[in-house]
Amino acid sequence: MAMPMKKPQTISLDQQQAVAALLFKEARFIDNQQWDEWIELFDQQAEYWIPSWDGQHQLVDDPRTGISLMYYADRSGIEDRIFRIRTGLSSASSPLPRTVHSITNIEVEALDGGQLFVRSNWQCMSYRWKVTTTFVGHYEHTLKPAGDGSDNYLITRKRIVVKNDLIPIPMDIYNV
Repeated sequence: MAMPMKKPQTISLDQQQAVAALLFKEARFIDNQQWDEWIELFDQQAEYWIPSWDGQHQLVDDPRTGISLMYYADRSGIEDRIFRIRTGLSSASSPLPRTVHSITNIEVEALDGGQLFVRSNWQCMSYRWKVTTTFVGHYEHTLKPAGDGSDNYLITRKRIVVKNDLIPIPMDIYNV
C-alpha cells in the first residue's frame, strides 16, 4: 500500500529570499576567504559531510561506516580545518586557490520546528598554479532559525555531493 503524501508546508517568499541570501553569502565568504564570517553561518553542532561514491549512482550513506571525502561531526572540525589553512599546516592549501562559486536551482522544503531543508546545485571554478579546475555537484543544507526574530538561519547540516569522477587536485572546503 502506498504511503500517503505529506502535504508540504508553505514557505514564504521572505523565507525563500533569506535562504538564497544565506547560500550566496556562504559562497562569497568562501571565495573571499572570510573564514570567520563563514564559520559563523554554522551552528555549533553542525555536521559537514562530503560522501564518496559507493558505485556509479550510489553514495556512501553513513559517514561513520563508509569512506567520506570529508566529514566533520560538528563545527569544531570546520574550525580546525580553517586553523590549518590559516597557519600553513595544510600543505595542500598553500598557496590558496582563487575560487568562484555559483549556486543555482535552490529548492526549499519546510521541516518540523521551523527548520528548512534546502537542495541546490553548485559549481566551483578554482584557479591555482596557472590551472583552472572545475568541481560540480549539489548541496543539501538543513537550516534552523537563528533565534534573533528575523528570517535568518544557521546551518545545522551541510552535505556536499561532488559529481566529478576525477579529482585532479587536492579538494578542500574552499573548492566545493
